[in-house]
Amino acid sequence: MRPMGALRSVALAACCLLSGWPGGAAAAIDVGGSLTLTQDDVYRGISETCGHPAAQADLHVRERGAGYWATFLGAWASAGLGGYPCGGAKEINVYGGYSVAVTTSVSVTFTYTRYAFPGGGYYNAELYGQRYDYDQLGMSWSLADRLYLTLDWTPDALRYQPYSEPLHAVQDRSALAYGVEWHQPLASWVSLAAAAGYDRMSDPFGQGYGFWSVGFSHVAGSFELDIGYFRAGERAVRLFGRDVAGGRVSATVLWRF
Repeated sequence: MRPMGALRSVALAACCLLSGWPGGAAAAIDVGGSLTLTQDDVYRGISETCGHPAAQADLHVRERGAGYWATFLGAWASAGLGGYPCGGAKEINVYGGYSVAVTTSVSVTFTYTRYAFPGGGYYNAELYGQRYDYDQLGMSWSLADRLYLTLDWTPDALRYQPYSEPLHAVQDRSALAYGVEWHQPLASWVSLAAAAGYDRMSDPFGQGYGFWSVGFSHVAGSFELDIGYFRAGERAVRLFGRDVAGGRVSATVLWRF
């Protein structure tokens, strides 16, 4: 499972962007990251490891300026711990972007991410066990650190060519994915996160499918514990099978440094 929250590790770029407003501060550069162990690597309602656990790491560098902006560059990696190709799937994402505070409670983040899959089988047997790499441009809005809106676009999504047997895939399709997430503190030690979205990128026929999740997070210093329930729509189940789609529960332990 990716860390709870629509913005994933990239959200670290905007952390504390609004703190200190309206006072100013000199530009500062810092390096950080995280180490994660997750029960199931779930992304947009789909298990990237077919229900198996994964070890993950993030490393990034960030510059925050006096004008309430931040630039960032980093890499995120995941390695499935299962014993067969999908369960042992590997992923490396390189990302960079820019965040800016629009008001005292609203910030906007623009992100480019290169998704690469150097090993592990794909969850759709029609693709002959191979995952495909792709580029993604993202835009996200944070409102009072409670409401998050995301819009992602790729120019090279997978597309099945019609009337070919077996199905032949090419990467020439423009596609969107979008989502909304709400964070609500329930007590000093736990908060609720509820999210929903629609993904046209992963559906090689372009129709897309809905997904949603609800979970709880506990933060203690540098450590975070997330437990959530994730579900993708029935179209995702028909496309990819119940090993990766449908409902699932996952727990994640994350340490930030």
